[in-house]
Amino acid sequence: MTGVEFGRIDPLELEAFVVLAEELHFGRTAERMGLSQPRVSQLLRSLERRVGRRLVERTSRRVELNPLGERLLRDVRPAFDDLRRAVVGTRAAADGLRIGFLGPYFSTLDGPLLRLRERYPDCEVTLTQLSWSDVYGPLRRGEVDIQTCLLPVEQPDLTVGPEIGVFPRRLAIARKHPLAAAPSLDMEHLAELTIIGPPSVPPELARSFWPPEVTPSGRPIRRGITAITEPEMLGAVAHGAGVFVTTAAMALHFVHPDVVFVPFTGMPDVHVVLLWRNDTDNPRVRELASLAR
Repeated sequence: MTGVEFGRIDPLELEAFVVLAEELHFGRTAERMGLSQPRVSQLLRSLERRVGRRLVERTSRRVELNPLGERLLRDVRPAFDDLRRAVVGTRAAADGLRIGFLGPYFSTLDGPLLRLRERYPDCEVTLTQLSWSDVYGPLRRGEVDIQTCLLPVEQPDLTVGPEIGVFPRRLAIARKHPLAAAPSLDMEHLAELTIIGPPSVPPELARSFWPPEVTPSGRPIRRGITAITEPEMLGAVAHGAGVFVTTAAMALHFVHPDVVFVPFTGMPDVHVVLLWRNDTDNPRVRELASLAR
């Protein structure tokens, strides 16, 4: 018998052989593979011709591997199982959902994710915290499928989904500061303080989330250092570098013993929405959006 070139082997022949070894029944093998029983027999005969010997002993009552068939199964099965795992893993990834979130607004996903997991218990969900300095980057690079974001969004390639949270404003201020005990603070108080400024963010987010350059009466608002992560922001506040205009969401998820969150008026509530690419083909994206509504 001449050697068999691997490139000439039909993978379907090996699949039929492995499935038959598991089922030991041509009818069940055909049903499992979605083929006719004669086609399964044809695939097995073709593989036996390549090997040069019979691999399976068949009678009217039973099917069993002979020693040569058992040897082939031992050699082939690990690679075949690896292929199966690869396909299953890829299918799981295709059916899964990668979600990006802005740190303080993670809990807005709790309800939608609970409903998604109830409906699709096998859907693999991965969560990634987004950086304020690269709010839309992971979505555009395909690193996440859907994300939380703050209104307004002025990005024509992105779809704004349902609102999933609304949060009133808070001012993070050092506990030792005289204004920390005030029942509330407003925009005019900012003229007496230094604001921890925004990192480099999309213009619409800079306009809507952070305070303007002047108070309503026209007094300038001083800008201090910038901070990117929530711990950096709170650390800067605690050490007297300035105050930070944020929302009640940050007070829920990020704390510092030397920082208090005082109710703050004069700026609109923050609205949290879901956001995804216009060209996404992941069906779970719209499923999550539908459940969020």
